[in-house]
Amino acid sequence: MILIEPQNYWIKLLDGGSYRLSTDSGTCKFSKPATLRGTAKLYTLSNSGSLIYVGIAQQPMSARLNYGLKAKGKAGYHGYKWKHLKQRLRLSIWTIKKYGSSNPIKELETVEAEVAFLCRQRSGRWPLYQHEIHFHTSKESHRRAAEHIYNHTVIEHA
Repeated sequence: MILIEPQNYWIKLLDGGSYRLSTDSGTCKFSKPATLRGTAKLYTLSNSGSLIYVGIAQQPMSARLNYGLKAKGKAGYHGYKWKHLKQRLRLSIWTIKKYGSSNPIKELETVEAEVAFLCRQRSGRWPLYQHEIHFHTSKESHRRAAEHIYNHTVIEHA
């Protein structure tokens, strides 16, 4: 598994479940691979160097965010726990290079769990708005990827 360097954005939540996306250069839209359907993505949200959420998506990020931000409890899904935050958040989106018959979504779910666990080990608490983790047996490569992602999230973007 080879981790591809992330796409980094700022996200500002607006009323009604919408958001404004930007980079350090100004307002923007998502670009590939974040826009691709069927591409496994791991994404982190942080605030002032604290990891608040780590998630997985296969749909375009705009669709995933819209679903989580606009959910109102239909079929029991209330959406993201962080959807009412008003401060600007750091959003980083990670993908991996696929090897052979490995399942990219399972690989990233494994890394997702390791990132959340690393947050618990290092900070003493789980990501503040985490609500679900998919557990799979991890390998050293998953743990190395998780450490890289966690460090990127809490140290490089503090």
